[in-house]
Amino acid sequence: PAYPTAPRLSAPVADLASDYRWPTLAGMMPNPRVCVIGAGAAGLTTIKQLKDRNITNVECFEKEPDVGGIFNYGKEKNGVYDNCYLTISNYMMAFSDMPPTGHRYHWHHSEYKDYLLQYAKAFDLAKHVSFATTVLSVEGGPGRWHVVVQGPDGKAVDKGVYDAVAVCSGTHQAVNQPRLPGQDSFTGVVVHSSTYKNNTEFVGKHCVCVGIGESGADIVREISDVARSTVLSMRGYPFLLSRLGRVFGSENPQGGPSDSFTTRVQHDWLHVSLHHATKWKQWVNRFAYTLGALAFVLFPSLGRGPKPLKDAFNQDNHAPYIDKNTPASPEAAEFILQSLVKSGQGTEGQKFACKNVTFLENVVKGKITTNHVGIKHLEGDFVVFNDGSRARCERLILCTGYKDEFVFLKGNIGDSDVALSVPGGNVRHLYKHIFHPKIGESMAWIGFVRPSTGGIPACAEMAARYWALLLKGDRKLPKNVAEITSEAYAADTELFKLSANVKTLVLFKEWMDDMAELIGCDVKLWRYIFQPSLFIRLGIGTMQPAQYRLAGPGSNPTLAKSAIMSVPVTYTRTFLLNILACSWLRCLHLPYRLPGSGNKF
Repeated sequence: PAYPTAPRLSAPVADLASDYRWPTLAGMMPNPRVCVIGAGAAGLTTIKQLKDRNITNVECFEKEPDVGGIFNYGKEKNGVYDNCYLTISNYMMAFSDMPPTGHRYHWHHSEYKDYLLQYAKAFDLAKHVSFATTVLSVEGGPGRWHVVVQGPDGKAVDKGVYDAVAVCSGTHQAVNQPRLPGQDSFTGVVVHSSTYKNNTEFVGKHCVCVGIGESGADIVREISDVARSTVLSMRGYPFLLSRLGRVFGSENPQGGPSDSFTTRVQHDWLHVSLHHATKWKQWVNRFAYTLGALAFVLFPSLGRGPKPLKDAFNQDNHAPYIDKNTPASPEAAEFILQSLVKSGQGTEGQKFACKNVTFLENVVKGKITTNHVGIKHLEGDFVVFNDGSRARCERLILCTGYKDEFVFLKGNIGDSDVALSVPGGNVRHLYKHIFHPKIGESMAWIGFVRPSTGGIPACAEMAARYWALLLKGDRKLPKNVAEITSEAYAADTELFKLSANVKTLVLFKEWMDDMAELIGCDVKLWRYIFQPSLFIRLGIGTMQPAQYRLAGPGSNPTLAKSAIMSVPVTYTRTFLLNILACSWLRCLHLPYRLPGSGNKF
């Protein structure tokens, strides 16, 4: 159908292409008309943060019949599989304005969907959503976005012009399915992991699984339980994290998830070179972590409660599990360590962390054969690898993920000759992965920040909080946003060069703290020194999203403190002292050893 031409921006092209200035919504209208694309986790929190700033003229379009995005389970649709458990635990996966209560554990996908439903109900978000509605096109320029959708009846509907648009469509829209040499003559069946639900169709088959992301780790484990043979094909060595963190000698008596070690002191050790350690603020914070750590060593009851009976997968906490249904073993620990060393993680750059090692049990048992050199070509019913080895293959399972596509963005930005798109398909070209330097605050990409360790929803919430402040006129984008974005692009591309295809990667603490400063909700540790239990948890406890509600716009200190105090410190005193020592040694450019592994860096 022919749609009306989108309104064109009246600002000169030079303002967009050269000086990086744009018309601003800030202060121009008290309640702008806002379009939100997608009602998954990112879309829901975006609606909520807008409402918190009294921006209520919000319309959201969701192609599914319910909220939840990728977590809307269906046998015939792209999305989660039957036995999918989240790789991030509940306190790190939840939004800061509705933290969970009780035990810290990993949700099943259905439990997280229930959480999103509760979130939508608690804040009356669904009334803003048109379900079973697909966005066909967004055209125009800053402050004037023309939107056309397709309703449940299949007919195109012109929704008119919006002042601002949030793209919350998620990173699971377009399947990344490479075509391998020889695939035309391959006699087996090629399957992409996006269609996987369970291992029923793989019983008794010769299978080759390609890729070892977090879903891939589950899939290869499940398939190898029933297949006649299973080969796991990788193009290198992964950076593996056990979801229960009991690999390199850390006792983890609390049975906490591995993300319970996503702490300020841990990030200070791992990424100290990124902190510009000579700056006074980093030194002040390091002294705060040190003080909190020493207080915990002397008085552990300040940071810890009774030992739980169940671990983060509700398994017996006295049993030595390193992941769901995955017992600890010397062989598994050696595989993780060798993968870490050979991957180059930490020594050559940063790599995406695969937070799932359930497949290692079947590697140890010989049910899975691993190959790290990649596939050369397919030949009949065989897969031929780059080292010359061959594997019989009746089912080739591609766990190769997704790629970012925004097919509904049409034309150019206003009257300019710049395409309305993410430049180069790479969100690192956006300021903080959110704002196009040639558009400004009237369009935001929310949900395209993937921390190497940490939850995407928490990052989406922070992005939405900042955007709401910008639209309300309470904050402004930096004048040199293009320069800042260019510098960050170069730095992150170099930092994450070991996972060059994952463009959304960031470091959790660094990105969240940067956003907190922009919002005005940054955590000032010394403010809580006379609340020792809280002070300890902020420095050496889990970096829960709730900590960013202690102060600043949208603060709820009572709720935040309750959530933070609900979660104990996971470190043993010995392991914590090792981490602290490593942090200081690395800061002073002195050699140190990875705790528990004996490896010197």
